[in-house]
Amino acid sequence: MTAVRGRLLTLAMLAPALAFVLGVIAYPLATALWFSLTSVQIGGAGHFVGLANYRFLFGLGTYGDAVRNTVVYTAGSTVLKALLGMLLAFALARPFPGRRLVYAALFLPFIFPADVGAVAWYYLFSNVHGGINYLIQRDVAWLGNGPLAMASLVTVNVWHGTALFTVLSLAALRSVPRHVLDAAITDGARWYQRFLRILLPYLVPGLVLAALLSVLGTFGDFVFVHLITGGGPANSTSIVGTMAFQVALIDGDLGLASAISFSVIPVYLVGLAYLLRLVGRR
Repeated sequence: MTAVRGRLLTLAMLAPALAFVLGVIAYPLATALWFSLTSVQIGGAGHFVGLANYRFLFGLGTYGDAVRNTVVYTAGSTVLKALLGMLLAFALARPFPGRRLVYAALFLPFIFPADVGAVAWYYLFSNVHGGINYLIQRDVAWLGNGPLAMASLVTVNVWHGTALFTVLSLAALRSVPRHVLDAAITDGARWYQRFLRILLPYLVPGLVLAALLSVLGTFGDFVFVHLITGGGPANSTSIVGTMAFQVALIDGDLGLASAISFSVIPVYLVGLAYLLRLVGRR
């Protein structure tokens, strides 16, 4: 009887989490998957079409542009965040007056509401009384040119997500045995040799984890792109997330929009598999 009560108690404690997973995650995913296999439109039920949406999607030029833009946006942001995060970690590794204040300030963009930050950056980049143009005293159309618009989005993403790389890199630096560094210095190792042979092996696991989280977050980004450029100009900054929004809520084609969304699922599955493998090692 005690064992039965223990099982019932366990099930009762797991029930809220199970209800959350089924109601908030599993059901919407299953619904979207079904929609991707139908011709459903806003206001209409549609009918089953199998993989027709996917076949049409993979032959669509605008989808190819969106995938390319997503890769450029994700890769550029992740590389810059990793480099800047490491530099900030090295700067914060040694004590100095006000270090804790600087450390806390680094987290402000990360915890700042993304929509509020996006609106603020939009007005900074605006070529009509924009803050950046006012500072440089030049009239630059930051959001009116394809490469500049993408660079602007990458800048905002780097501003928002560098703190994660900084924290993980700083934690890795603090785990390096001091006597190993002292021995390397005594043996005459130069700074780049100490970095490549001692520090980098400690930094790599944290950087890989941060990069994975950055890729998963940026690949499905929507807020910054939608609010700052809207995918323009001429779809030069349109990514998979904003394209799915456009097709679903503006064009009204829920079936094709669901197919667009599900087309990036393999990226998340690979990331999830790596995270589970990483947790299993621990």
